[in-house]
Amino acid sequence: MPEVGAPIVPSIHSWGETTTMTVAFGHGIAVNAVQLCAAAASIVNGGLLVKPTLIKGANDKNMQENGAVRVVSEKTSAQMRALMRLVVKHGTAKQAEVNGYMVGGKTGTADKITGKRYSENARMSSFVGVFPAHAPRYVVFALLDDPKGNAKTYGFATGGWTAAPVVGKVVSQIGPLLNLPPIEADVMAATERQLLRPLGSDVIESLNLNKETDDYAAVESNRAH
Repeated sequence: MPEVGAPIVPSIHSWGETTTMTVAFGHGIAVNAVQLCAAAASIVNGGLLVKPTLIKGANDKNMQENGAVRVVSEKTSAQMRALMRLVVKHGTAKQAEVNGYMVGGKTGTADKITGKRYSENARMSSFVGVFPAHAPRYVVFALLDDPKGNAKTYGFATGGWTAAPVVGKVVSQIGPLLNLPPIEADVMAATERQLLRPLGSDVIESLNLNKETDDYAAVESNRAH
């Protein structure tokens, strides 16, 4: 897609220790939605970055002609699939959960710049979702410009409370249209355990996956303070 603009990335000459620390949570760089989705796909598809295209069925030809670029190892990709699933199952994106579709993803909440400084009251909230997480086929991205919290979100306007539900609703609608049947309940538990295996047994046990209490509100409350 040659029409897609180049991302904004600091030059090597201006890249200091502060950039290294802040770039991890999105400050100092800028990408568009297509680039973000391509990056998310490469993280969960086994670690290969494939150039986006609007032509159906062109990815195989694209990979053959241009070559997919490995950006992470297959082991790391498997671990990221598991972690992104946990973000939805037990983390900040519970609002994106859709029965039978095993959604995984990552929330994003960025302060907007007003004048020459970051604002504490204006933000861009987003969520990039992949499904089904154990064998990803689709990426869904939602970005909301300066959303406002309400009673349903307990006043929070972060990505997990505002953008994640959008992706969840999209997945619930397009899953059947894509002829992607939901995973049966009796198969879901075994599939999820297999998905999480790359994290190691100690990590899985420490997660207490049978825990029913909702810690999300507590997490958001701590962030607010």
